[in-house]
Amino acid sequence: MKPLSVLSFFKNPLVIIVTAALLIRLVLMPLFVYDFDIYHWALIISNINSGNNLYNLDGYYYTPVWGYILGFIQIVQQAVVDIGAYGLRFTSLLGIENLVYPYHVATIVSSGFMTVMKLPLILCDFVVGYLIYWLVKDRTGSKKKATYGLALWLFCPIIIYMSAVQSMFDTFSALLLLLTIIMFYKDKYFLGGMLFSTAVLLKFFPVFCIFVILAYIFVKHKEDGLWKKKMLETILGMAIMAVVLMFPLILNGQVGDAFSFIFGRTGGSNIYSTVFILINGPIAMICAAFFGYLMYRTPAGDANRRMFMYVMFTAAAAVLISPTPQYVIIVIPFLILHILAEDRAFMKLWVIIGIAAFLSAFLINNLSLLTTLSGYYNLVSPEWIISGMQWLESMIIGWNAIHLLTAIAQIIQYIGVILLVAFGLIEWYNERIPQLSNFILRIKEWGSKEETENES
Repeated sequence: MKPLSVLSFFKNPLVIIVTAALLIRLVLMPLFVYDFDIYHWALIISNINSGNNLYNLDGYYYTPVWGYILGFIQIVQQAVVDIGAYGLRFTSLLGIENLVYPYHVATIVSSGFMTVMKLPLILCDFVVGYLIYWLVKDRTGSKKKATYGLALWLFCPIIIYMSAVQSMFDTFSALLLLLTIIMFYKDKYFLGGMLFSTAVLLKFFPVFCIFVILAYIFVKHKEDGLWKKKMLETILGMAIMAVVLMFPLILNGQVGDAFSFIFGRTGGSNIYSTVFILINGPIAMICAAFFGYLMYRTPAGDANRRMFMYVMFTAAAAVLISPTPQYVIIVIPFLILHILAEDRAFMKLWVIIGIAAFLSAFLINNLSLLTTLSGYYNLVSPEWIISGMQWLESMIIGWNAIHLLTAIAQIIQYIGVILLVAFGLIEWYNERIPQLSNFILRIKEWGSKEETENES
């Protein structure tokens, strides 16, 4: 390759975006972590190594797909490198277990384990980024917009934080839902059904999209008369994959254990989560059914465009069930596509949701993110971390300070998601409540600028 060609390669916007996004993640990956979540990943893998399945011992409270992914990561890790102990318990950090916010542990995983856990999440970030790039280019014909879409995903604050810092697996959820919808878009119904079941059994939010998916199949094939066949292919794919994924649990009588994470939130002492689920769960289901109805009314020639749009609105309605920051990640790929293929006015929601969700997660974890630097590198005093976290939990006019700040960030995030759902209902409002439609439309168009005609 000639010197000029090398220089041109490194000036390519795609290369710059991917390189910068990767460097940011590689710097954050081994140094910062939220102790509680990744501790449980280490515990689950240790349970597997001891000869137990996912639910024999306490520690795993999700449906099985994430456990299978953890098992695969463990197999690859053992085949490639010995990372030694997954973590150590630091008595100097025990104070973080006695804070008002209870979800902290003084058992801090090693940088080696952090790297093993975060690399698949970071790789998943880039796979999703590629799919967004391809999808935007396919839908718009613009390489410039596709490159912009890749950047919006890879530099979204909540995406970087959850993969490179907190180590939560919602980027896999986004990947599976995005692949599911792409399969239906490309007429791969059996495979789409299989991916849909996998997505639902990773995290349940994609299940709300079933109404839009079935309506899309009907609309797309009602004229050629193949909708029954295509729907049967889809349902068969869903059923086969669900049986495959749940079969070990069925044999062991552990199906109930697989759904304890969901059902456990509607009981016990966590009133906050219970109220959100009991109130917003039915609302989310009603919204999902309504967007499915709108999909059903869609003309066949507009089916593809409307499917991506209604999946976005439905996913947004689904995550209204909880203001937990990582849940919004499944919405973001579809939001980016909508911004670039349909309406740039939605860009404000990318800003609100992406930044507020990041701040919500960052604030509640705050100085605990430095525990690796304290325990393994002695760069930060454990006493400073503990005293700082205690100070952040001090009372201000009757409120726990850090909880107040986190609540503000969560409210802003939640408003962003509510607005996204509301924008999806503007046409319906316009027919029935024009005053409300005009009000929401003004919010939607606030701050928007005229787009140029010269985009390539």
